[in-house]
Amino acid sequence: MHGGDWASLEPGPYPMLDLSSSISPYGPGPKARALWPTLVNRIDRYPDWKAREATQITAQHLHIAKSHLMLTAGGVEAIDLVLQVFRPTQVFVKIPAFSEYQERAEIHGMTVESISRIEDITNRSGLLFLANPANPTGEVLRAEQLLPYVKWAQRQGSLLVVDEAFLEFLPDWRNITLSQHAERDSHLIVIGSLTKFYGLAGLRVGYLVGASDYIQAVRRYALPWHVSLVAQAMAQAALQDQEYFSQTREDLQQERERLSHLLRQWGTVREGAEANFVLFSPRMPLDPVIAALRARAILVRDARDFEGLDKEYVRIAVKTPQDSNRLMEALDEIFQKEGTAPWT
Repeated sequence: MHGGDWASLEPGPYPMLDLSSSISPYGPGPKARALWPTLVNRIDRYPDWKAREATQITAQHLHIAKSHLMLTAGGVEAIDLVLQVFRPTQVFVKIPAFSEYQERAEIHGMTVESISRIEDITNRSGLLFLANPANPTGEVLRAEQLLPYVKWAQRQGSLLVVDEAFLEFLPDWRNITLSQHAERDSHLIVIGSLTKFYGLAGLRVGYLVGASDYIQAVRRYALPWHVSLVAQAMAQAALQDQEYFSQTREDLQQERERLSHLLRQWGTVREGAEANFVLFSPRMPLDPVIAALRARAILVRDARDFEGLDKEYVRIAVKTPQDSNRLMEALDEIFQKEGTAPWT
């Protein structure tokens, strides 16, 4: 199961509010918005199959050489391409984690094992997926915490794949990203996304960073024209609006703190989240809460299928203050109806 399944909602009296997918609510920025109407006049062309200009701009943004970067049709394509190219017999996944690591590996006939810490595989070899920030907890590993994973890959002749899909939501993301390290370390690959923080989820554009020979190998496996002309153009424009996105980042960080505070009146919020989502465990059974929110056209992500969590949670994306307020009003109605409001 994934978030973002808004199409499954039946039409009703409420406007849809998708809190199940952790995408910035503020969109791709003024440069991309200004570009958007002009793109209809260009869609009779094939995209640049090498994505040259978009690759150059993304590489500059990441402070890496473009020969170490490849754009992909979203993060899932990047995951799948890594597995196709490197064909590991053993795949490790640090949990809790995005389900696609395991699902794609199993589709390719690979053995998958979940781990909670690097000590679980000290003397073993394979390919390890690690998300930073983690999904769904939003917890972040910084340099000193990532080092043991990097050292494991180097010592064991293995491959560490770090998924940084949500990293740019953090104010200090440039001090955490391993993109520049992946240029120099043949045991490290970084997967990133331009859809979540930049509000481009409908266009599907992500990237891979690694040694140049790795990138060349991955290119041979990718389908031709896999990143559309519109995705390339919008990503380029969004990346050139960094002043706008600095404000977006600040607004979302403030709203995450406010949302976490508000949710605590109805249950438990897991501590430690730094990304643009929180884990919430309500003080009543989860199924009726999810169903009641859905009846009000509010989608949250049921997190019970994530291995390794300590409670039954829903993952709630951080959106605008107005969106958070609507969620609070809905929870107020739900809990009052069940007789479990904070004052009862």
